[in-house]
Amino acid sequence: MPKDISVTREEGRRIAEQAIARDVEKEVLLDVENLHVTLFTEDGALPAITDLSFVMRKGETLAVVGESGCGKSMTALSIMGLLPQPPAKITGGQINFDGTDLAKLSRDEMRAYRGSKMGMIFQEPMTSLNPVMTAGKQIREGILVHNPKMDKKEADARALEMIKLVGIPAPEKVFRSYPHELSGGMRQRVMIAIALACQPDLLICDEPTTALDVTIQAQILQLIDRMKQELGTAVMLITHDMGVVSEMADWVLVMYAGHKVEYTVSAELFTNPKHPYTRGLIDSIPSLDDDKEKLFAIPGNVPMLSEMPTGCPFHPRCPFARDICRKETPDLLPVDGDENHRCACWKYTDKWGE
Repeated sequence: MPKDISVTREEGRRIAEQAIARDVEKEVLLDVENLHVTLFTEDGALPAITDLSFVMRKGETLAVVGESGCGKSMTALSIMGLLPQPPAKITGGQINFDGTDLAKLSRDEMRAYRGSKMGMIFQEPMTSLNPVMTAGKQIREGILVHNPKMDKKEADARALEMIKLVGIPAPEKVFRSYPHELSGGMRQRVMIAIALACQPDLLICDEPTTALDVTIQAQILQLIDRMKQELGTAVMLITHDMGVVSEMADWVLVMYAGHKVEYTVSAELFTNPKHPYTRGLIDSIPSLDDDKEKLFAIPGNVPMLSEMPTGCPFHPRCPFARDICRKETPDLLPVDGDENHRCACWKYTDKWGE
């Protein structure tokens, strides 16, 4: 059972207040404002991300959670400038990274940021690594791209240092190995070494442990957290595993069908979840303390982009849905006046009782 889920609401509130007081003093690194991403397809213009806003500060971990198809990876690709074009295109909003709007940069201009200032660990390392290059050369390649005056021997030494840093045994052997000669956990560590080689300010992890067994998963997550502590890197953790979120995250962004539905600190989310979708995700976590014969599951599926419902996108699956939910889309508003806990649900507005 993840540790944060078992605390009381009072303890969660106290932990949340401490986290907020600590985080507000940190310098803002990434500020996404009213981001819109549209897919232009044969079926017309489909909204992949709608009016998304959030902030990341230096040295903190933001978890972006939701089921498959909720827009988590699309958000990461938008920040990295790796949206598949066509059909995807940023159609509104800003992605302010350390004072620069990345949404306005060309692909050539984005290369100066990727690798050096922003790194990304992709979901499946076997499809992300070059099968005909050794691990050492792939790490060295990124170092040389952003340090063109560095000679290859120095870059090799730096790459070997990164392999050691991510806890790979027999680093010299792995340096000379090809991806197919490595296990899944080793390949994921190589991906982390590539992402951290130039010590970026922001590390985006797109479900970095999905294909790994539980033991290796724990090691990878501990490694990412240790890198954050040692290098001061801000981490965006994209996942659907709420247990991982409770252990790793400082702040949590819950997404559904391309919309932001809840946004607050981790301790507050697990002790005082507000949106019915967030409650469903938390209730879906299996517990050794419960003697239930059947696990809870949210009924239905995430809607297709071409079949988005009117009003609140979650209303077809929501047990509390009313007429207003089916007609109007709720705004993301503070819960009980708390600016650090926002929720997009009509239940917490004056219109709910009408």
